[in-house]
Formats: sequence, structure tokens, C-alpha cells
Amino acid sequence: MNLKKLFGQNVQKYRKYRNLTQEKLAELIGVDVTSISSIETGKYFPSADNLTKIVEALKIQIADLFEFDSLHSNDEIYSDIISLISAFKDDKKRLNAVRNFVKTLI
Repeated sequence: MNLKKLFGQNVQKYRKYRNLTQEKLAELIGVDVTSISSIETGKYFPSADNLTKIVEALKIQIADLFEFDSLHSNDEIYSDIISLISAFKDDKKRLNAVRNFVKTLI
């Protein structure tokens, strides 16, 4: 998936979290609703000024819109972890390091 689509999905996620319609977000940042729709679908990326207005309206940090891991399901994350670990399945030292790290999280 491309950056504009992922970014747009985050805009939509935070907009919905704030219980804002596309129309209301557009009004808050001073653009028309088609601009918000185009951003959320990944067709366009907002200008720097509009990006600032978006994060202010959504009451988030700019970095939040570029955090894409939360868009993946638990199953996708789990599969990714297994895939990464399997790359060194024959390296006992690395596997022990991963196991010890995981234990600290539990």
C-alpha cells in the first residue's frame, strides 16, 4: 500500500475517533469536503499548511498520521513477527535473545 493511502486511512481513523464528519473536518480546516475525501482515499496529500490544520482539528501529533502499524490486524502482526524470527531459526543465541525479550513484556 502506498504512503498516501496509509496516511489517508489514518486521517479517516482519527476523524472518526473524534466523531467528525468529512464535512465538519473540511469546515474546521477551511477546505471543501472533496479535499478531505481525496486525502482519505489517498488521491491527494495535504499541503503543509493543511496538514497543520488537520492535526490541530483532530487534536493529534503529526507523527500520529505517519504511524502505520496500527492499521494491521493482530493476525498480520503475528505473521510478520513469525516471519522475522524464522529468518534466524537456526541461531540459538538470537532466538534466546528474542525469547528473553518477549519474557520481559509478559
